[in-house]
Amino acid sequence: MERTRNVVLVVFAVLLVVSLIVFGALQPKSQENLLLSRDVVAKVGTEKVTLGELATQQQNFQQRQQNIPANLLLDGMIRQKMVKSEATRLGLTASDAEIADTIRELFKPEDGQPFDQKRYEQIAMRQSGSVPAYEESIRDELSANKVRAFITSGVQVSDAEVLESFRRKNTKFDLTYVTISTADVAQNISPSDEELKKYFEANKKDYYINLPQKKIRYIFLNTSKVGEKLNISDADLKAEFDKLPADRRQAGINVQEIVLRVASPDFDASQLDKANQIVQTLKKDSPSVSEEKFADVAKGQSEKPSTATNGGRVSGLVRQNPNNSDDPYQRVLTMKEGEITEPIKFGSNYYILRKGKTQEKSFEDMKKELEVGMRNRKAYAANSELAQKVAAKLKEVKDIDKVAAEFASQVNMPVSEMIKETGYVTPGDEVKDLGVSQDFEQGIATLENKNDIGDRIPVPNGFAVPMLIDKKEPRDAEFDEVKQKVTDTYKVEEARKRIEAIAKKIAADAGSASGLSAAVTSAGYKAQEAKTFILGSPLGEGPTATTSEALEEAVYDAKEGGVTGALQLGDNWYVVGVNSREEASSEEFAAQRQGLTEQMLLEKQGRVFADYLSAVRQRMEANGEIVIYKEELARLDAQNQQNQVPPQFPQGLPIPPQGAPIPPSGKEE
Repeated sequence: MERTRNVVLVVFAVLLVVSLIVFGALQPKSQENLLLSRDVVAKVGTEKVTLGELATQQQNFQQRQQNIPANLLLDGMIRQKMVKSEATRLGLTASDAEIADTIRELFKPEDGQPFDQKRYEQIAMRQSGSVPAYEESIRDELSANKVRAFITSGVQVSDAEVLESFRRKNTKFDLTYVTISTADVAQNISPSDEELKKYFEANKKDYYINLPQKKIRYIFLNTSKVGEKLNISDADLKAEFDKLPADRRQAGINVQEIVLRVASPDFDASQLDKANQIVQTLKKDSPSVSEEKFADVAKGQSEKPSTATNGGRVSGLVRQNPNNSDDPYQRVLTMKEGEITEPIKFGSNYYILRKGKTQEKSFEDMKKELEVGMRNRKAYAANSELAQKVAAKLKEVKDIDKVAAEFASQVNMPVSEMIKETGYVTPGDEVKDLGVSQDFEQGIATLENKNDIGDRIPVPNGFAVPMLIDKKEPRDAEFDEVKQKVTDTYKVEEARKRIEAIAKKIAADAGSASGLSAAVTSAGYKAQEAKTFILGSPLGEGPTATTSEALEEAVYDAKEGGVTGALQLGDNWYVVGVNSREEASSEEFAAQRQGLTEQMLLEKQGRVFADYLSAVRQRMEANGEIVIYKEELARLDAQNQQNQVPPQFPQGLPIPPQGAPIPPSGKEE
């Protein structure tokens, strides 16, 4: 037994060791800490960018919820190394003393206390990984500023440039114009069948049908029709009403107002002071103001007669309106009863608003709304269940007419409205009554053989149960089946050929701004107006509104009463008449002159420095002085992908340079 015990112990020990080895081998390897990597991801002259530097900078951005792709960060770091290289070449590298002065200024305690070395080191470590790396980033920043100042030292702006820029940005134009699009011209083109057939034969390869076409017959079940048969009792509706949260029962809020009018900008400050005084008076005893107290002040102070005489009470109730977030009355929705707003500037008035009582809807008020909602929900569920039964029955009997007749009474539809048929369709085609439906396309994708039946498919207004009745393999199209596509393409191509001539004829026929409207109408289009157009603003309406340097030049150079020539912007053509122009104010220019000069100088210096750096990069790349090691960059990308870091680009913020110091606040982040 002693020998047996020893054997068992030995076997157990061996099994334990083997298990530990196997378990360790199966464990996923921990991620490589790229923050410490000294591997080189890019070379810029004699300078290097390490993978650790790049990973550290990316981590800094991620901590600020800004996940920027590594290649974009690397591009910025290469730019910094280029500038550093140029600083060395030009003898403009910042000294140790300059670095020390900058750090003292950045971390200068606000309370007059001594420099906090420990706190400085903590922030430096957090931003750059080490104190030396942080201080080197300060050196790079100071050196970059020196290089920029050196390169742009000769940049100047003249008074004439500043004045011209001010005039261009502040002159207002009263315009009459027409926008002609290819779609507009295409509408007026009516090609003959002969022209279309000729075009089709010449471009037949463009209409090759490279996917199988399916012709589908399906049973349609309309949800609304099913809902009409449902019985919704008052008891059901009352139970629904009782479950509603308080905000759903609100009919609206009673609001009082005090309105102070601003007759001209000169009175804005005085009216704002008056409004603030009114608010202070009302809140003197309590932040909550009674209806009577507010009414007394409104009667004596409000400058809106229609509500002032009524104690400031606004007619009707204020309700939530997400489509009009600028509406000042929406402010009261988040306030407590009796609270008043600070003065709100809206249009040419200042408003002080008080939130009154909240009016609730009664059951009777909401009964119809509740019935519609409940009927829709129950109808969808009932119709979905019916569609499932129809699909099962159709798969069993393979006879659409018979199945439709069997379920017609339950669906509350005549058989003729239930049975529908498509043409030969491929994915992406528009189907009558259904439009372009991805659900329908997916639902018929598995139907390959004649009489195959699909499952229920959610479609607009209900459900469809499909049956494949025919199929055509990829082939050359016949003219009749692609006639509409041919027509649409032909009209657009013809429109592109004719549009320039149409725009030029309108401009020639107009002769002047006053004659443009008549010329546009005569050509079959509609003239539009822009009363206070300023260069840089889009011209037009809706998503097609646009502008361009050429259009703005033409408008600015046009004489009052003149017409521009035909101007092309993308696929559209413009003709613009300048009815009048209001020149920029000389007084405003005199008041803004210094600031405008400084702004223009900075912009011009920025362009000069950007051009300089672009030339430096081209030179270094041509000489092989810039090398990017893509396999090293891929290591960081792979780790980010493993961590599932989605790229998020910060809106409107430039990518700061590597290690750019962040001035400390009174408390650490």
